[in-house]
Amino acid sequence: MKESPVMEWFEHDDFWEMTYPFMFPETRIEKAEEDILSVLSLCGIEKGDVLDLCCGPGRFSIPLARMGYSVTGVDATDFLLNIARNRASIENVEVEWIKEDMRRFLRSRSYDLVMNMFTSFGYFQDHSDNMIVLENVNESLRQGGKFVIEVMGKETLASIFQPVTDTETDEGLLLIQRHTIESGWNRIANDWLLIDNDSVLGRWKFSHWVYSAAELKNMLQEAGFSNLEVYGNLEGSPYNSESGRLVAVATAG
Repeated sequence: MKESPVMEWFEHDDFWEMTYPFMFPETRIEKAEEDILSVLSLCGIEKGDVLDLCCGPGRFSIPLARMGYSVTGVDATDFLLNIARNRASIENVEVEWIKEDMRRFLRSRSYDLVMNMFTSFGYFQDHSDNMIVLENVNESLRQGGKFVIEVMGKETLASIFQPVTDTETDEGLLLIQRHTIESGWNRIANDWLLIDNDSVLGRWKFSHWVYSAAELKNMLQEAGFSNLEVYGNLEGSPYNSESGRLVAVATAG
């Protein structure tokens, strides 16, 4: 009998169901309305077709559709896509929602802008799989189209790294996070424990790649992009030791 493929950590709906309240609080959803204007300004995009890759609950897809863009939202998680569909229905906006692995989604020369936000890149164990994602994005963009990717940069992570952190969520739960640097600072392994009083609500172990600005630019160039720029936030501030995020903007070749 053929064995079923092992699910990746991000394919498990229970992870997203339990972490959704503090991963996507209403304040973060609302801020996306402001952030999307910054993204469009940073990329010089005023109209066209947009791919929101790893769209999650649609916090960027829905405002874009409301602004008149033709939007495709792709994610591998049923739970998040269902939330996105419901929100779009309530707001009466049209978005094409697709459940697909980002390594497999490809539409040749179909988009003017592709977005990959909120550290939704570097999930795959093999470096070659992450490169496939970038190559597919380049192929999916029209000539001169823009790709914007937003992650936690390695430089920032190194400056704030703590092996263990604990946070009380808005719901009064305790989130304990243990972090381990792996593979010579190429990857970070995470062990999350969600606790309600004395009850463990969930525990998840997952890892992903972390990239410096130079590493990310090199990967984008290898994937066929040009005019590579990096910033410290979506407003286009310089990327430096004080930056909270690493934002890269690249042009399709």
